[in-house]
Amino acid sequence: MNIFIITSFSRNISGVDLIGIIFGHIIFAIAITQLLDWSWLKNLMNEDDKLKMLNSYGWKDLLVDLSIISVVLGGIFLIISYFL
Repeated sequence: MNIFIITSFSRNISGVDLIGIIFGHIIFAIAITQLLDWSWLKNLMNEDDKLKMLNSYGWKDLLVDLSIISVVLGGIFLIISYFL
């Protein structure tokens, strides 16, 4: 049932609609980021813990971060290619 809804939805949506939806979400994300109060993030860790964490950050951590980003981007491109 859910697959039928997705396939019928993909027939009714055009590429321009999909681009509009994606840009709308990006604009909303930027706006909500600017509207929220992020000052509480500074108080999560003291300066010594921040320096210790940054000094222990190595290439393995960077590799994990890059793999997470590539999986998320791959999922986004998969969804886009399904609708186009």
